[in-house]
Amino acid sequence: MSKIKVLHISPDSVIHGTERHILSILKHSDKNEFEHSVVMPDKGNFRDELIAMNVETFIAGRKHGYEGKFDGIFGKETRDLFRIIKENKFDIVHSHLNSYGGIVAKFAGAPAIVHTRHGVFWSEEELNRISLPVRYFQKIKSDLFDTTIALGEYEKNTLKEKFNYDENKISSTINGVDVEEICAKVDRSKTKKELFGTDELIVGLVGRLEKQKGFEYLLDAVYRIKDKTDGIRFVIIGNGSMKDELISKRNSLGLEHKIIFLDYKKNILDYVNNFDFMVLTSLWEGLSYAVQEAMALGKPVIALSSPNVSGVKEIIVHDQTGYIIEEDFVNELGRHILMLSNDCIKRSQFGRASVERERDHFPEWKTASDMDLIYKRLYETKSGRK
Repeated sequence: MSKIKVLHISPDSVIHGTERHILSILKHSDKNEFEHSVVMPDKGNFRDELIAMNVETFIAGRKHGYEGKFDGIFGKETRDLFRIIKENKFDIVHSHLNSYGGIVAKFAGAPAIVHTRHGVFWSEEELNRISLPVRYFQKIKSDLFDTTIALGEYEKNTLKEKFNYDENKISSTINGVDVEEICAKVDRSKTKKELFGTDELIVGLVGRLEKQKGFEYLLDAVYRIKDKTDGIRFVIIGNGSMKDELISKRNSLGLEHKIIFLDYKKNILDYVNNFDFMVLTSLWEGLSYAVQEAMALGKPVIALSSPNVSGVKEIIVHDQTGYIIEEDFVNELGRHILMLSNDCIKRSQFGRASVERERDHFPEWKTASDMDLIYKRLYETKSGRK
């Protein structure tokens, strides 16, 4: 029997979370049953990685980060994507993050279309006051696709309860990681002193310096506990549009020597490996790769969470691998930071449990295993073949 041909539409050519998810599928998918290809907006390290894996790649489509929903939708990049889908006769087109690619595939006559959202993308407050037109627009988009992939149960429940998605058209998988591969990438010779300029206890944060990541909570929490943080240094690693604003706020709070800002690093795992523990302050977040990498390296994580827009509760087990904070964010964040900073035994216990949780519950191969089943069932339903 011929292989099932799957085209993945990536929103970027640089490896971020979405691209890592696609790589997880491609690395572990059954090569006897599936033939995967990937289309992306331009060249980058994601394409380099795919070429090294002997995966067919195409350049077409709209890059993520556009300002308006119709930006570029009638341009050459869309016509090229339409042509690629039409000419190559893929059995399944899988659009990641943006629904744009799936809509193009619909017009191109793709037999089956899958869409992975890769997150909810609203804060809890925004989700609770979302307008009816936006709510129904989300529902209409979902009806265009044969199935929508939710990453985690929180996302699946939100799609059903907030956007009225048809439960029968939602499938689920995870963001999986390979603990051994992550650990193997770390340069163990790197030290705190070399990377951070200090041997103090390091509380680390990694992420884009944007509204979503909620770094203001960390600044406010550190300000409230600053008189109790001797021997502790806070490190924020990332780039983004809010960098100057956050640094200005740090300085206005008199925390210049307490909180360090570093640009994002290619060898980010070396830095995470030298954290004593990690903090996540996101206003909304999926099954965060940053959290999972930290846990794979044996780092406890303290995370803010909320009912509908955070997948971290599915990763972190409160008081076993870290702490989940669901209310009074600033005060509770400060309290838990001090609690974990002052308890090296608990940090060690949480760290060991974190590694085992990642290994047992979030293996990278499971992402591909789940998707292979979804692809196969969809193909059989659409083609009538088994």
